[in-house]
Amino acid sequence: MARIAEIGGYLELERFRGELYHGDAIPLNSARGCLAYLAELRGIGTMWIPDFMCGCVPEYLERIGVAVRTFPVGVDLLPDYRSFEVGEGEWLLLADYYGQLRDRDVRKALSASGGRLIIDETQGFFREPWEGADTVYTCRKWFGVADGAYLSTKDGRRLDRELPRDESHARMGFVLGRFERPASEFYAEASANNDAFADESAKLMSPITENILRAVDYEWAKARRDDNWDVLDASFSSINAIHLRKPDGAFMYPLMVDGAQAIRGRLSSQGVYVPCLWPDVSGSGGSSLPAMLAAGIMPLPLDQRYGRGEIEEMASIVMDEVKRSKRHE
Repeated sequence: MARIAEIGGYLELERFRGELYHGDAIPLNSARGCLAYLAELRGIGTMWIPDFMCGCVPEYLERIGVAVRTFPVGVDLLPDYRSFEVGEGEWLLLADYYGQLRDRDVRKALSASGGRLIIDETQGFFREPWEGADTVYTCRKWFGVADGAYLSTKDGRRLDRELPRDESHARMGFVLGRFERPASEFYAEASANNDAFADESAKLMSPITENILRAVDYEWAKARRDDNWDVLDASFSSINAIHLRKPDGAFMYPLMVDGAQAIRGRLSSQGVYVPCLWPDVSGSGGSSLPAMLAAGIMPLPLDQRYGRGEIEEMASIVMDEVKRSKRHE
């Protein structure tokens, strides 16, 4: 009988026993790790990606040996198929911005790609995997973890080699710190954690991240996000330059108004943090559509940390700043 490595001593993080939301998917370390996994699994040599996307994605793909080609995204946040053609053996990465993809959009992408389609659901964690496509999810944009992702392959295929398992203990400082102290104290650490995945290969999800994800009340989190979406949509739909439908599990509420960059700065001074999701895109040339979308869309937070009262208060602050911006036009 094999001897147990250790018995006794101090207690570690409690072990949780809840169900994982994407329990049938492949649990990996990051969304970029999912792309690396797929590149190896499918033998991907070239991938078409949206021009409205963080620059870290093409950099990562090129680093792992995948040639990158870029297609334009229209104001409807969908590919402009008239301007490019996916060649034989090439793959298409379709992003589900703010959970707005519809079945017909995916069918069109499947046809355009010859079935060589990957759907980026980093903004659609609660969506089911798309039939006929490989689907990528992230965890750290949705829950209090430092890493983690899921990959659902369209045919159930997996690599026949064993991946190393990631470890998260050294990355958890900013997650634990924000539980007790203001986010501003740990912003630099959180940003450094985001940058760290640039050089990470595909690994299995860490035991810490998997354990924490087993403690999440997913139905409650989804319901709260959806309720918060309703509050924000009631406040802003009449002035929003983007026409939205309610997503199946909301990520953030994308509000597009004139003067968004200045408004974002004033909100930050009031403790309302509204990110520019892809600052490298917004700074790449102010006249381009991707730059205008990145700078002009304010993704308002609506996650499960907040109830109706807090969301209504935030909506009031944001509306005051929008009105202030209009008065100074």
